[in-house]
Amino acid sequence: MSTGLAGARFQHGDTEHHGEHDRKPNEFSCGNEKRRVSSPREHNFLSVQLGLDGPPVIGNTIQPFTIETRDGHPFSWLPKRTTVICFCASWCDTWKDQLPRVGEVRKEMAGLPVDFLTVSVDGRWSERGRQAAVGTSLSDPGNRWCSSIGIDRIPYTLLLNSKGVIAWASSGVIRSQDLSQAVRACLGGDTDSGTVYLTFDDFPALKGNEKLLDVLRAEKVPATIFCICSRLDQYADVIERAVREGNELEIHAWVHEEPSTDIARCREALKGYGGDGSLFRPHGSEFVLDAETMKRLDLPVDDPYDFQRPGTDELLRRICGQARPGSVIQLHAGSEETIDALPEIIAKLRQRGLRFGLLETPKPGLHG
Repeated sequence: MSTGLAGARFQHGDTEHHGEHDRKPNEFSCGNEKRRVSSPREHNFLSVQLGLDGPPVIGNTIQPFTIETRDGHPFSWLPKRTTVICFCASWCDTWKDQLPRVGEVRKEMAGLPVDFLTVSVDGRWSERGRQAAVGTSLSDPGNRWCSSIGIDRIPYTLLLNSKGVIAWASSGVIRSQDLSQAVRACLGGDTDSGTVYLTFDDFPALKGNEKLLDVLRAEKVPATIFCICSRLDQYADVIERAVREGNELEIHAWVHEEPSTDIARCREALKGYGGDGSLFRPHGSEFVLDAETMKRLDLPVDDPYDFQRPGTDELLRRICGQARPGSVIQLHAGSEETIDALPEIIAKLRQRGLRFGLLETPKPGLHG
């Protein structure tokens, strides 16, 4: 794999940066700010090359490493205990929100076999940063170790199990309850059992519908499909097949990019094909609404931005890095990259013990 991360996403919080030449070597993103970290001539550590195209994600393994403490002493880590690693930088103010939240989890886990490490990606520590650091404070002047494992955005948080395998990863400022839940699951040895939900917008698409349904049928995975309802009659055979094979039809729009959607008209059209129409995801949105009440449902949506055509490898990294039990994975019909990557996405998530379901009551005949 390339280590240049061409076309990758570099983000802090909800801000993202795309493009083939956005990042130079040793460059980090924090919001709209980018910072180049220069490498010193001497730095004592064991280089770790994972061959990752982007930051490490769930299922990757972090090898033993040695870097410096903030006071310049060598620190060696071996896979032995559950470990939380938080990557920050003094020049990016997100640590002011991030570290107190990690600190809350550390207090909650007092007495349990969990270690906490805070890594400064440029080796610099402000006085306030020293006071806020959680657990052992480490420095990586020149970003040599962080770069070798693919860290290109801050803050970034990893949870490693006792074998050094990443059980949880998060880009941006964490929610303490998410990290707490992940740590407890990791200690219990059950990091990923649960259900995820594949969803597709813009169906039926102008191309690729049969191929998408072929993959879902071959993998025995049902999908919740948000439809462009004015196209149903034009693609009647595809719509009937989608329902027959256990997928759920919901509302996306009557026509794409319309200013408002006639929900009643869409529901009536879907019912003619056995569709449900109880859920509505407006175009340009990741939120799922109750079509009756128009209230937003409290669903964790993972949006890998597949409509931007990031490439199959990057798409796989984004989805597998975000997905966790309960995730609603938002994809788009008609994207050849998405369809090509789908079998491997399904295989990777199944390897983690995840199952696939419908947002509505699953229909018989398909099992994740």
